[in-house]
Amino acid sequence: MTKLNDEQRAAVEHGEGPLLVVAGAGTGKTRVIIERIGHLLTHVRGLQPENILALTYARKAAEEMRQRAAERFGPPALRSRVSTFHAFCYELLSETAPRRTLDRVDQWIFLRRNLELLELEHYLRVSEPGRFLDDLIEFCHRCHDNLVSPADFRAYVEKRMAECREAARSSPLPGPTAKASRRQSRPDSQDCSEEEMARLQELAHVYERSEGLQERSQLVSFGAMISSAVALLDRSPELLQQLRRRYRFILVDEFQDTNPAQFELLVRLTGEHRNLTVVGDDDQAIYRFRGASYASFRQFEEHFPEHRRVILSRNYRSTGRILGVAGDAIAFNSRDRYQPDKQLVASYPEGRHVEVWEFADEVQEAEWTATEIARRVRGGEAGSYSNFAVLYRAHRHRDLLVKALERYGIPFAIRKLAVNRLPPVRDLVAYLRAIGRPDDSISLARVLADPRWELESDLLLQYCRRAAGQKQPLREALESAEPPQPWPARERLLDLLNRCRTLAQEQRLGSWLALLAHELGLYNHPGSGPAVGAFVSFVLRWDQEKSATGLLPEFLEYFAYFEEAGGLVAFPDEDEAWLAPPLEPSDRLGIASSDARQGVLWADPGGSVGRVELMTVHGAKGLEFEHVYVLRLLRGAFPTRKQEPLISLPAALWKGPLPQGDFHQEEERRLFYVALTRARSTLTLCTISNERQKPSPFLKQLTEASNPHLEWKRPAAAAPPVPDSGRDTEPSGRLRFSQIGPWAAAATRRSGDGFSLSASQLETYLQCPLKYQFSYGWRVPVPPAPPLLFGSVMHGAVKEVVRALAQRPGNLSPDALQAILNRHWPASGFADTLQDRKYREEGLRQLEGVRQIWSEGPSELLYQEKSFELEWGGTTLVGRMDQINRSAPAEVELIEYKTGRPQTQKDADNSTQLTLYAEACRRVLGLVPRSLVLFNLATGERVRTARTPEQFQTLEQTIRQTAAAIRAGTFPPRPGFLCRYCDFRPICPAHEETW
Repeated sequence: MTKLNDEQRAAVEHGEGPLLVVAGAGTGKTRVIIERIGHLLTHVRGLQPENILALTYARKAAEEMRQRAAERFGPPALRSRVSTFHAFCYELLSETAPRRTLDRVDQWIFLRRNLELLELEHYLRVSEPGRFLDDLIEFCHRCHDNLVSPADFRAYVEKRMAECREAARSSPLPGPTAKASRRQSRPDSQDCSEEEMARLQELAHVYERSEGLQERSQLVSFGAMISSAVALLDRSPELLQQLRRRYRFILVDEFQDTNPAQFELLVRLTGEHRNLTVVGDDDQAIYRFRGASYASFRQFEEHFPEHRRVILSRNYRSTGRILGVAGDAIAFNSRDRYQPDKQLVASYPEGRHVEVWEFADEVQEAEWTATEIARRVRGGEAGSYSNFAVLYRAHRHRDLLVKALERYGIPFAIRKLAVNRLPPVRDLVAYLRAIGRPDDSISLARVLADPRWELESDLLLQYCRRAAGQKQPLREALESAEPPQPWPARERLLDLLNRCRTLAQEQRLGSWLALLAHELGLYNHPGSGPAVGAFVSFVLRWDQEKSATGLLPEFLEYFAYFEEAGGLVAFPDEDEAWLAPPLEPSDRLGIASSDARQGVLWADPGGSVGRVELMTVHGAKGLEFEHVYVLRLLRGAFPTRKQEPLISLPAALWKGPLPQGDFHQEEERRLFYVALTRARSTLTLCTISNERQKPSPFLKQLTEASNPHLEWKRPAAAAPPVPDSGRDTEPSGRLRFSQIGPWAAAATRRSGDGFSLSASQLETYLQCPLKYQFSYGWRVPVPPAPPLLFGSVMHGAVKEVVRALAQRPGNLSPDALQAILNRHWPASGFADTLQDRKYREEGLRQLEGVRQIWSEGPSELLYQEKSFELEWGGTTLVGRMDQINRSAPAEVELIEYKTGRPQTQKDADNSTQLTLYAEACRRVLGLVPRSLVLFNLATGERVRTARTPEQFQTLEQTIRQTAAAIRAGTFPPRPGFLCRYCDFRPICPAHEETW
């Protein structure tokens, strides 16, 4: 073992009292903590291993620290307590009362199931009831981080309201009355409007109610664990004294990420002995959220004025040039640094320049990176592939690189891969949904496209269209008649689904899921076995820890919420890889398949040459690699664009200093610094420059500062396209996954297969061609989503109300409106009773608005829901106009009712639907509407617009182009924000992880 340098020795050999160690990247901070544990055990009289507490943030880091201490100082060191903050606090809380921990996703699910009890108004979107739960949970977590209890926040709200009342009394002018936008609510703003006060009261109520619900259910959220432990120690002085006697020395790693609640926990534990050692680097603070990066250091200085400070500045990881670039980069954060003049000193030569490669596009970036890694390894320059890491800001940035690596046979491993987004797991989930929910046609379509059933895509298309034509689920169409052409596997599939359905009604899912996965051969495919095993383990944990019945219907509800909350099923650590257990012949579900198993995450075509590590920059924290590539250093990608939180904790309630300047930019720069300092020998930065993409401002700053360690380069020529990996077209004998996405995207419209376009179909294609294909080409049966169902109900009810008022003005009572709404209300289709009730209330309110507006200015009703068909742009256009009125002898207005988000003037001016309907009105009915109206039922506002000849010409051209693309079979997915509302996500290839 190398000797400690003077700085390290000073930290290790410090005696009693508080110690602050500012440890830059690669300066050996973990070694200092371990060596200090050994020094204390050998030099402090009477100190036992049990008297030392070491705290960090990640379970893996804690385990590594424990093992390294044992290797260095022997088995007794294992008796020292090395733990994460949350594990330590959970054990404290469990000693007084048994509790189950809720991670963020499970907390979301718990609150979603209890949504009605939260009594939300401002933070409830009826069409998407769980829409604001993430924001509310984040707000509650920030409260806990700052030791703001529900009572504290309630007191703050009451104080704000009193201040607003006093301001209103003392001011001759009325206070602000403008309505605050839900998206811009700021609890610490000076807005005194009634709506803002109501929002604050609702926040206080939700915080109190959610905490109460969790406490009564003996649950504690991950975000509340630290503050709950602090509260426990405050009301249990005997327990606190016991802990102080037990832990005479406390050491903390990654101190820069400590929040106020964690700091207060440390203050309480140290007590009078004050033997607290903290080690951290404010330049690597990437988890402090909104607090200043140096806040924890300032708090330490204020609470422990007698502290000793040691600065570790000698770097044992990177070359001089890498440190030069990293140092210049982080220097731009000078206003938000604990020590603005801090510099790392390299222990190694300057080394190679840090290269910045500027590419023409993402494909060229991926192709060059893959070939460069292959060249360096196969040419003997850089040893094995395991010496390389590729870092990126967002998971999607790796997709093209993965294809390129596969193309060149380069072994790789992806860290933090989402198992539930991988094709084999998505297939397995589709089987579960097809078994548990026979009316789920989307999942059954995915199952039918599984190559094991030998179904041709044309036959699946016929089944889907038959089901849609008969308005029945795909399962009924599959069972009700013989297939249009021979399909031998049909009976085997139906038999499997029926027998599994019987099994699901009687046995817990955890008892038979692994059997199903085995018999489907999902453990056999190279690389898929551990993914499926991780999912099976996830289900088993759900069965054992979170489930009431363990049955499939309960799991399907849980997993739907899990995915809506953004939950990800992760691979376990590699040393915990789940291997498929062998099965006895009697365990099988009846499908002939091989029992071969794969126990590695990824195939390694290079044998023992290792594999390239792919990971986000966040995932790379604490790691180091010989050669590092950083992708997509682009404006808007790294740094990302700033997103303000929907609900902010008031500045008055934050503990510690708040950041100065552009906090988001500074936090992103610290993350950039983390990426740079992962490299030991070489560092390659990748950017793109074209009409729509520009290099990151971080690179621009380094260039403008004339950093001597950077060298900009460009590849000699554009890279050829990267072909598909072929993962779905592997040689015979290897399992393939469901082909539903590729089939739909590749389908072309057959000759003579005529089609028409409606306004909604045209808009759907322009939004996402693959969604159009699933909806209108394949016609996969999908029950209407709640917003569409409500819209359909309201259109029918509004039609009846308007017709009645046109015949007998002013003759509709509230009871009559309720009766009309009841006649059109469906027996089912909404998410739950809360959504049903809220939509009923909204529906009645909207009908009352229609009644009032019609009564105030009745018009002559010409048409309602008038259907049309016309030829335009070489295509048949169809549709149905909601309403046409004659408002004056020579004036006609066309009205379209909207039940969802209120449409703006811009929406009306650009509406494809209104343009098409105006043309249809003219050509089919011989009427030229003077006014085109979007009637917002939610607000009663009528947004009027008109059309110019140029707008009709533009739409005709769009129709021609769209129809040509449809006839040509052009149906690529177009992922974006609206995907969250798409029914076809379970079968869309754009929402599968590239692997």
